[in-house]
Amino acid sequence: NVGFDVCIFLSSRYTWEAIDSEKGIHYKINLCQSIDCGVPSAICAYDVSKKTNQSVGDFALNSSAGNHIEFNTTKKCSDQSTQPVQSSINFLCGKTLGTPEFITVSECVHYFEWKTFGACKKSTFKPQKEVPCYVFDEDWKKRDLNPLIKTSGGYLVSSPDDDDLYINICRDIGGSSGNTSSCIAGSSACLLKGSVAYDVGQPAEGLKLVGKDRLVLHYTKPHAETKNPVFCGIHQPAVTITLICPSGRRQGAEPQLITSTNCRYEIEWITEYACPKDYLESHSCILNNTQHNIDIDLTPLKLTDGSPPYVTRSSDGTDEYYYYLNVCGEVKAGNCNDQRGFVSSCQVKHDGTLSKVAGRFQNQTLRYSDGDLTLTYTDGNS
Repeated sequence: NVGFDVCIFLSSRYTWEAIDSEKGIHYKINLCQSIDCGVPSAICAYDVSKKTNQSVGDFALNSSAGNHIEFNTTKKCSDQSTQPVQSSINFLCGKTLGTPEFITVSECVHYFEWKTFGACKKSTFKPQKEVPCYVFDEDWKKRDLNPLIKTSGGYLVSSPDDDDLYINICRDIGGSSGNTSSCIAGSSACLLKGSVAYDVGQPAEGLKLVGKDRLVLHYTKPHAETKNPVFCGIHQPAVTITLICPSGRRQGAEPQLITSTNCRYEIEWITEYACPKDYLESHSCILNNTQHNIDIDLTPLKLTDGSPPYVTRSSDGTDEYYYYLNVCGEVKAGNCNDQRGFVSSCQVKHDGTLSKVAGRFQNQTLRYSDGDLTLTYTDGNS
């Protein structure tokens, strides 16, 4: 039985993509509506060099349990094998809609992982509206803006105008406190005129690539919803956000309002998040890229056995927690050891009654973008 309905949050109108960069295989994935791949397929593999398609997951041949879905095919792995070609997708809890990530192929089974709010037990990160927030460029390099998505609140657009324009990336601004608390539910672009908030745009479609280093989002106002703001007259509000990958390394910049005419807002944002993902990230403690003069090594921060852990404290408004941390290595404090191991972050309730693994270094990501260095641990306990 299906553990959760992926089509509740994965619209059938979006065909997703993933890539095996080593073998040059480009996957198209649609779990809610079949795609043509010789046969009606859910997962179609395109060999870039051979220019051939093959279904590695037929749409009708699926089974699921919990947050895991498998797709079979009628094609055998080889003439000597009875094992069919298959695909396996494991869904994990994430803060955004996320993207499917190719993991490996083993014995003709294609493995994918997908971190998404749809796999979370609680609805903490569920938005009113979100669209796919990544593209593959002409070199099959992934451009991924998911790290820019705010789960609440928005970015203030730099502007000479007296009014404040806030935007979120690929997602509605969501329930928040502070300046955006009055923004209308569902809006991804919110204009504040004094104490009054106006919805001037919601995501109309997913992220698009419009040039070598230019990504574009279009936000519009649904016709069926509330009337246009009076100051727009007969014009329908719309927002275009162009995100530009800079030619060289630089510190982060704010989104800039370029023009605003007849309630149409043109925004540009120069950010390294618009650059290919592979030179922004590594999955070790070292990140270097000679082209961009980067040489980062966090291994000196790794604590050895017997050293006291790094500790920080936080509160969710009700309970207080301590986090015991190590950098790129295991942490023993907090009693978070389990059979899986690789624990780098341990969350402990202040009274000691509860401890949870908050992240493992086995699948960590080290990212350097817009002058910020971020180390992310995943696969914590639910």
